[in-house]
Amino acid sequence: MTGRSKRATVAALAIALALSAGLPCAAARDLTPPETPVDTTVESFFGRTIYDPYRWLEDTGTPEVTAWFRAQNDYTRSILDALPGRAALHRRLGELNSGDVHVRDAQSAADTLVYLKRAPGDATFKLYLRDNLIGAERLLVDPARYSQNGETAAIEYFSISPNGRRLAFGTAMGGTEDATLHVIDVATQRAIGAPIPRARGANPAWRYDGDVLFYTQQRERAEGDPAANQLRGSRAYMRTFAPDGITSDVAIFGGGLDPAIAIDDDDTPTIHVSPVSPFAIGVISRGVQDEVTLYVAPLTQLRGAQTPWRKIAGSELGITDFDLRGEWIYLLTHENAPRYQIVRWSLRNPQPFTLADAEIVVPPSERVLRSVNVAKDALYVQETDGGYDAVRRLEYNVKLSRAAAPAVGIRARTNTKRSPAALPKTAGIARGTLLKMPYRGAVVELVTDPLRAGALARLVGWTEPPAYYSIDGKTGALTRTDVLPRAGSDWSGIASMEVSVKSHDGVLVPVTIVYPKSVARDGSAPLLLEAYGAYGISEAPEFWPSLAVWLERGGVYAIAHVRGGGELGNDWHRGGYHETKPNSWGDVIAAAQWLIGERWTKPAKLALIGSSAGGLTVSNAMIERPDLFAAMVSLSGFHDALRSEIGASGPANVPEFGTVATEDGVRDLLAMSSYARVEDGVAYPAALLTIGYRDARVDAWDPGKMAARLQAASVSHGGSGKPVLLRVDFDGGHGASGTAQMVDETTDLFAFLLWRTGAPEFALP
Repeated sequence: MTGRSKRATVAALAIALALSAGLPCAAARDLTPPETPVDTTVESFFGRTIYDPYRWLEDTGTPEVTAWFRAQNDYTRSILDALPGRAALHRRLGELNSGDVHVRDAQSAADTLVYLKRAPGDATFKLYLRDNLIGAERLLVDPARYSQNGETAAIEYFSISPNGRRLAFGTAMGGTEDATLHVIDVATQRAIGAPIPRARGANPAWRYDGDVLFYTQQRERAEGDPAANQLRGSRAYMRTFAPDGITSDVAIFGGGLDPAIAIDDDDTPTIHVSPVSPFAIGVISRGVQDEVTLYVAPLTQLRGAQTPWRKIAGSELGITDFDLRGEWIYLLTHENAPRYQIVRWSLRNPQPFTLADAEIVVPPSERVLRSVNVAKDALYVQETDGGYDAVRRLEYNVKLSRAAAPAVGIRARTNTKRSPAALPKTAGIARGTLLKMPYRGAVVELVTDPLRAGALARLVGWTEPPAYYSIDGKTGALTRTDVLPRAGSDWSGIASMEVSVKSHDGVLVPVTIVYPKSVARDGSAPLLLEAYGAYGISEAPEFWPSLAVWLERGGVYAIAHVRGGGELGNDWHRGGYHETKPNSWGDVIAAAQWLIGERWTKPAKLALIGSSAGGLTVSNAMIERPDLFAAMVSLSGFHDALRSEIGASGPANVPEFGTVATEDGVRDLLAMSSYARVEDGVAYPAALLTIGYRDARVDAWDPGKMAARLQAASVSHGGSGKPVLLRVDFDGGHGASGTAQMVDETTDLFAFLLWRTGAPEFALP
């Protein structure tokens, strides 16, 4: 691969144009965007010549680039703020998002429940604790306490010790996700030990007694270190808390510690432990790749670089989730099972894991298995069938014969007590029971405690607000709790349905439609079509309160469960991955054509929306079939696939999208780069692109470059002349972090969509 760059002299011109583009509202009717200077960067990849006219926008720390982004945002504001219906829309969205309580990320330990909660009036989520499910609630952590220099802090993650005595949590400023790890005493809420910096995604985990904390930390950054190096070279550490309050930290897993452990600089090492197992698991994650590599060591022998780690399994064995109980590790794997199976393996076995020697717990079937969770009484497994989740409960301590072929049931063995925590006497599994769910929806969280029977599940549906249900440890019955109060929204007039749509290659693609029961099927309804299609992540049922402003106006909302996601298992993920990535937007186009053909909508009323990696999917659908859509929205989306590796999270995304270091990678990335595929003279629909200037996952320059390229195409000979807007939140990250921020962004989103799909009250005067 070779490359060369000729940069035009754009700095002074960029500032001049940017400053002159801060248009007042009186100029709102002028849809001509600020002019953007063109760079002359040219690169050659394996004989392919690539022109990058807006490479200069990647220097987001320079005054001229910052001025350009401010000018673009001023231009966007001059248009969106002039839409007549925007003010009323903002008030309505404030009502929809101000009265309800939001709770998420619950954890259970020592008969206590810890969770994040945002009450009406709260700007961000706070951390609360209650005893059992019925005890009084008390505030543990208010992130405002950690705000600095006028910046708002947010809680990124947390972990309570198995005995409930200590809490570890991470805070980050302004949506940056650059977290600092703190530890407090739960009873007194006082800090214990010094805060730990560079703890983004620290994955804190406690030893059974709460005296040892495992966490992952990034290395110190050198001055001028490229963004792509910021997450490289991380290590997993062990912090020990002495009775006198003194703490000590030692690296126990990661690059450079043990030459026998193969770990790349871009890999992330973490530690997993359980209060009912004498073993520690070292986990190596390769970027966004689901499959992990696993090592094991006795919990009592963790001693820095001398820890006797032994490899269990490599990522090629398709393991994506696991849990521990005694000597057993329960593994969720897609090896020889595209929709996954669960097996168990003895950690006392000196040989590496092989599927042929494993004992099958849940065999492969038509249902997609999502997670495996150990509780005191049973194993709880999350499953998906036709896009809707259920929970399977499998009791322990029943002696069954070994499964030589796919069948439920494995034999019991006796464990020896290896830690102060009580270990199970046997590890057998009985035939499981599929629990009866209160409605068809998604299991967003499945919370178990190895020291306590039963489980807690957070359920949600397309028209059902989220709620926490307790699962009885004896009967498996689900009972609604008051952890999350009932939402005040009335969705009785809204329905949902699922259809299968034939894609370009004959593959049937699931599509969900959420609609007012009174909607007319005559093509007159505005329709918002969403898609994601990456990382094997499913577009599971989700309750979106703000969607009411669209549905109240007779709008329809549809979700295309495209390839690249995980709705139908590992094969579905690989069907929109690397060289097969074009299937993702091919599926979107097929869904759009079906919706038009069935008279749910028409092209003048059809809009696309995607966020993050979904921005790549919907922008490519728009580029390939601009005639099908009235508008496209990309929320913190990425589009310039060929340059994605240079960002902080770029190396982590190589397993999902590919690399410019190989000829095949360049071919695949070029085929999926919507930025590179934009052509002058094409009548593209209107577009709104958003970004948080401090986004830690998608660099601000990416949607900036895409907006500039679309604007140039729009005003060029034969272009559509339709508006291309770039909305920039200079204090935001990857999505809104507070209620006010979210309401502002959602107002702009729906105001733009209603304007472009023809709502009379949003027409520019």
